[in-house]
Amino acid sequence: MDLHYISIIYLTYIVYATSDARADLFSKATKTKTNEKDLRNSVFDFIVVGGGTAGCVLANRLSANPEWKVLVLEAGDEENIDYDIPAVPTNEYRPILWNFRTERNGFSCLSRPGGSCEVKTGKVLGGSSVTNDMKYTRGSKKDYDAWHITGDMGSLNWKFENLIEHFKASEDNGDYDVLMNSYYHSRGGEMHVQRFKHIDKHMELFLGAFAEMGFRSVDINTNAPEAALNNQFVVANNTRLSTNSAFLKPVRQRKNLVVKTGATVTKLIIDAQENKVDGVFYELEKGKEQLAYAKKETILTTGAINNVKILHLSGIGPAAELEKQNISVIIDLPVGSNYQDQVTIGGLAFSLSDVTSVSEQQIVEDFKTWFQNRGGPLASRGINQVSAFIQLFENKNGPDIELALHGNYIRSDKFMLTNVSVHTAEEVNLPIAYYNLVNINPVLLKPKSKGKVTLNKRNPKYGRPVIQANLLKEQEDLDAIIDSVDIALQLLNTKELKKAEINMAPLDIFPCDRLNNRDQWNCIARHYTKAMSNPIGTCRMGQNSTDSVVNYEFKVHNVESLRVIDASVMPSHVRGNIFAPTVMVAEKGTKLIIKDWKENKGNFL
Repeated sequence: MDLHYISIIYLTYIVYATSDARADLFSKATKTKTNEKDLRNSVFDFIVVGGGTAGCVLANRLSANPEWKVLVLEAGDEENIDYDIPAVPTNEYRPILWNFRTERNGFSCLSRPGGSCEVKTGKVLGGSSVTNDMKYTRGSKKDYDAWHITGDMGSLNWKFENLIEHFKASEDNGDYDVLMNSYYHSRGGEMHVQRFKHIDKHMELFLGAFAEMGFRSVDINTNAPEAALNNQFVVANNTRLSTNSAFLKPVRQRKNLVVKTGATVTKLIIDAQENKVDGVFYELEKGKEQLAYAKKETILTTGAINNVKILHLSGIGPAAELEKQNISVIIDLPVGSNYQDQVTIGGLAFSLSDVTSVSEQQIVEDFKTWFQNRGGPLASRGINQVSAFIQLFENKNGPDIELALHGNYIRSDKFMLTNVSVHTAEEVNLPIAYYNLVNINPVLLKPKSKGKVTLNKRNPKYGRPVIQANLLKEQEDLDAIIDSVDIALQLLNTKELKKAEINMAPLDIFPCDRLNNRDQWNCIARHYTKAMSNPIGTCRMGQNSTDSVVNYEFKVHNVESLRVIDASVMPSHVRGNIFAPTVMVAEKGTKLIIKDWKENKGNFL
């Protein structure tokens, strides 16, 4: 069966390669004697494109069937032990990031370098689960229920009551007060979730200040509309637990699982006559393409930006957009539209008066402590563990804003010499467990503003995709953030922070320094916008191909043997970060795949 399939695929490839677009590949192929062993090694049952948050979960679940051969292709490298340290700011380490930038516009990111915002997603095994803040927030019931469209039976399975089992499938909750609510939480999964044990005095101060303002400390993952809490994180033994660590590393020895790092997928192999995906082209070295074939399915899990690039280069996307790039249109779908990212702003920071200087020797000793027994201040995320979820509008039954606290250490003499720039206040130079400055980031959890992603015009194949994010384009988004700034400033009037002599940090907020009150914060928001790097929506799911890319089972409309299973399928944001929802999507996706190929005997469509 395998050899027969190989011969058919190889002939298909030769026919495909003889077209003008693939003439260079054909000439190479005819000069190379490809033996039967090489062909056999290039054929798999499933190809998972992207070893990120969702890809690692899929690789684990699919390879659990010893009859299925699974290939994972990840553009980044292996995860390093340094990334396991909770206090290490991995989202500042460029070699493990896709360093995307948004396009310039007239309403956001105005004072950021180049007038654009960074979008930093993970380029490493484990993806953004290696570079995110590890916080375990699922969003609210209302978010998922909104994905259901009345009259559309397929979307019924996306109501929250039908998704809770997929959240619990991989959860191993270690906090017993949280675990008591067995409807929402479970034990025994691969992903250990708990609070950090290390709590410093400033965490207690800020939690006390929020309590003074009337915020209760409750589990935000039980559909609570508001809370101020010491969050739960995805950690095990005070060690970051990426999906690579939790799902992929424990099963890497499986003989039916092949993982290739440094492998960038450039295009899908598509049988244009049958609209069927047969596999992928990928590169281990720039300009040297290799091929891998999938007998059952190819699954894209490279995120809301890179999925667009691969699909567009393959001829799947908006016809008008592809024609601009002289790409033959195979399937006309709205790939790349509906781009959404959560957004926050810089410029709101409090200075701590009672923090002593941090010596290099102390930091070295704290690193030793963590490596020896996973203890000490590096076994936590400091003030970053604290956040408040705020409901701005009545009867919404869910938070609109998260006031996320982020600690940073600034040389104390800088406060005396001159005002500190917003960029300096945000730039992390030490592990985040050390801080004398607390940035208060009001995160807009459910933005209304939408944008799109398209190919790089000058270099479609290797250039960074064009991201027209349109952050804060909708006035409602800006108003919500400014309303939440007013709430954050009330912290300074609490007895807790007054007693500790915590005050506004003297940041240089040019060109907004001459404005006052709400006008000033409007200006700050426009100039010091910050993308949260939680992009979704570009391959949104839905009933038809006019306004969605995949159906409710993740199958790309009008294409056989191709699914997209990651955050890019989400129609809209949930009221939290996208890590836990992405793992849930991957869990649900694997169950659908197994059902199709076991119960339905391989009837993809």
